[in-house]
Amino acid sequence: MKVSFCITCYDRDIHLLGEALSYVRNQTVKPDETLIIASGIKSLGYNDPDVFNEFLKTLIARYNLEKSDPIRIFTLNDRMLPGGARNKGGELATGDVVCFCDVDDPIHPQKCEIVKRVFDNKNVDALIHNYNLGQEEFIMVSDLDQIPIEKVTTIDSPPSTNIEVPSKLPATQGHMSAKKEVFSDIKYKEDIALGEDGMFCQSIVKSSKYSLYYTPLILINYIT
Repeated sequence: MKVSFCITCYDRDIHLLGEALSYVRNQTVKPDETLIIASGIKSLGYNDPDVFNEFLKTLIARYNLEKSDPIRIFTLNDRMLPGGARNKGGELATGDVVCFCDVDDPIHPQKCEIVKRVFDNKNVDALIHNYNLGQEEFIMVSDLDQIPIEKVTTIDSPPSTNIEVPSKLPATQGHMSAKKEVFSDIKYKEDIALGEDGMFCQSIVKSSKYSLYYTPLILINYIT
């Protein structure tokens, strides 16, 4: 099972990309590829995408990512909202599973390893997970054969699920990992700035075509 990490960023938070790449470098099992979807570069004065790509390559080298860690860079002159950037990542990724990572959110060092284990061993098409608000220490999973997951059977609007979420926040606000084929007919809404994750999850459940699961494991710290 090949996993693609997709980091979405735009002009206002591009300065955080180096730290986001450090979370990729520190994964216990590296993703098979990392995509960077960077939008709004024209407002940074990079009218030539090739010049901006050289800037990103320098940044990647600074964070000592190994040559065996393939990174693919895609730049867009105009800024995209989160849903549009994620749709682009889902379209361009070559992995069997795509994990979306916001540039400003710390990632659990076992996230890729956990995602691989869940999708390899279960009939899972998409997975949502719990998160912390703010900067917290991640708890390492010692027994990967005992990862808790539960099938999501109902999602209403506003987002709520049949899952009891430890943080008391809707599970659908967690980041999503999904099989590549899910993006062939289910898309994130591109015209809203907040709530696109919840609506994407709702669409998966309502389609009755894909199996959506939830794990209470905290795999990101949600900063903003």
